[in-house]
Amino acid sequence: MPASRRTSSTDGPPQPRQLPGSACEECRKRKLRCDRQRPQCGTCADAGIVCEVNHNRLARGPKKGDLKALRSRIVALERRLSLDPSNLDALSIHGDADLSQQHALPAGSTPPPPPPPGPASSDGDLSQLPSPRGGRGSIWDGDYRAHNNGQLSPMTPQIPLSMQNFKFPPSPPTPPKRPLIHDLMRADLDQLYFDRVHPNVPIFNQSRYFALSHHHHHHHTSAPSPRLCLQYAMWTLAMALSSQFESYRDTLYTETKQMLESLDMCENTHPSHESPVCIEEIQAWLLLAFYEFSRTNYKRGWVTAGRAFRLVQLARLHEIDSPERAMLQQGEDPVVVEERRRTFWVAYCLDRFISLKNQWPLTLMEEVICTHLPSPELSFQSGQPIQMCFLSEAMASGDHLHGLFSPLAESVVLATVCGRTLSHTQVANVERTYNGSTMSADSWIRHEWLAAMVNKRLDSLVQSYPVVSAAADPMLFFAFMLAHTTTINLCKVVEAGGGHSQGSNGQWDPAVFEYQKRALRAAREIATLTKAHEHLGYFKAHIFLPVSISLAASRLISQRTQVLADLAAQVPEGFLATTDTEFDKEIQSCMDALGKMQTFNNLAREHLHALEIVQQQQQQQHQPQHQQAQTPLMGHVPSQSHSYGHTASHSLSVSHQHQHIPQIQLCTY
Repeated sequence: MPASRRTSSTDGPPQPRQLPGSACEECRKRKLRCDRQRPQCGTCADAGIVCEVNHNRLARGPKKGDLKALRSRIVALERRLSLDPSNLDALSIHGDADLSQQHALPAGSTPPPPPPPGPASSDGDLSQLPSPRGGRGSIWDGDYRAHNNGQLSPMTPQIPLSMQNFKFPPSPPTPPKRPLIHDLMRADLDQLYFDRVHPNVPIFNQSRYFALSHHHHHHHTSAPSPRLCLQYAMWTLAMALSSQFESYRDTLYTETKQMLESLDMCENTHPSHESPVCIEEIQAWLLLAFYEFSRTNYKRGWVTAGRAFRLVQLARLHEIDSPERAMLQQGEDPVVVEERRRTFWVAYCLDRFISLKNQWPLTLMEEVICTHLPSPELSFQSGQPIQMCFLSEAMASGDHLHGLFSPLAESVVLATVCGRTLSHTQVANVERTYNGSTMSADSWIRHEWLAAMVNKRLDSLVQSYPVVSAAADPMLFFAFMLAHTTTINLCKVVEAGGGHSQGSNGQWDPAVFEYQKRALRAAREIATLTKAHEHLGYFKAHIFLPVSISLAASRLISQRTQVLADLAAQVPEGFLATTDTEFDKEIQSCMDALGKMQTFNNLAREHLHALEIVQQQQQQQHQPQHQQAQTPLMGHVPSQSHSYGHTASHSLSVSHQHQHIPQIQLCTY
């Protein structure tokens, strides 16, 4: 029986459940209901312990009147804001001081008269502040006293004396901002940039960069400068091609972009009147675009690259060597002028590379260019750049100039051919929209000229730079890739024009068939170069190398699908067609290369994911055919030796018969 009921009686009025008084410490500790019997409660009596009661326990909760005062203050503030919302700024600045003066008065009492007009005293008197409703007076005068005949509103809160003199403790001083990049990391990132980034983005003269970097480091200011933004962009891109700075990469990228954004908001302090924008700012945006293509996403990189292209046009870098600009640049350091040329040509190539993926229109047009091609790398780094020819001259010249071109100049020429191919593709699409699915005579003329130009440049590359030496120069290596990529794109233009279908006599078009052979040969060359690229190291690879590899892999997968379909059509019912082709190893080498590059290149990750989806779809299409072919074989049940021998002889006959099909002859190239 509980202790609380042992005192209950059946006679007389009902007894309360517990006696008045405080609960003992043991019941509080065990969270039990104490019957408050003295000198010992029932719980302590059952446990055989001493019953102790603390009569000096402090009351719980806030002090009396504090909660009511806080509620009243909230109501007063809400009412004041509802009467005049435009006074929010004044309230946030002066509201606390004004409230403390008003609440010092008891509720319902008459406030003292306002002081005579005059300048506000220095002790914080708020009586002369402008009223929100016009005129002079205290902030509260127009809200409450006007409606209460000079009396305070009954809702005026009362602040306890203990809270009126309360002051917040002073905030600790802000620690000085630590430099994000210390000296040792700065030297390491500079070396990393020129080892891995500069071969693919050859903009800077190393001697000049290190001299300016040393000078800027000793004269550093807190405000962001174009030179500092450029250094941060260089280090950000260098971190993207390294694993040791992975933890700093995102922070430095965010800091770099914020600095560039703040630089755009400032006044133009560039001392030169030739250009309204600093060349360092253009270079920083270009490097940041390369970073975003490799590490963030394609959309963000596209927008940043477009911003850099507009700055290039604003600085008129496309006409550096025009007669008017040449007169203004007399006496200027030739290395500085060459850096401007290289900045333009890097932006020009980037415009073609990013449009290659989705066949988008170009921004920097070649028809208005009046800038010499970049000088050879050795002469540029030695401080004595050689003046080269214009792009139009290089496109129309023979092979006597090609041996003098630098890898960047070779990439510029091939990027130009690639850009013309993109424009040709877009024009052909418009013509098919208006004139039907066939290509016009003008389109065929442009197409043949572009194909001849690609073959000419590729032959010149092979003669001037052997393939073995291309592995030592990533940009030259990518130039070979770009030539083969353009060949595949030319074949896609012909196939999109309806040339892949048979003619009226049932034969394949020889011209289209020739372009398909070239495209397949180019795809297999890309696969071979990709396999050899493993020894070069993927950190030195061009950022847009996955675009060429993916295009070649797609072509090989398409050719493999056609071969398997043709083989399956000629295999008798009941026999399984082979699923192994000569393209499997080449496709796998492309997939392996993209898989290794996807850890530091988002373009490789996107293209690898697209290729995996295509392969899964093809496997699902071939799986029902294999299941149907296995059914007759189970009914026939031939002997094991007879089955293997018959299948082998049949495969040979099928391959011999299949040599007469034009599509299968592509496999020999």
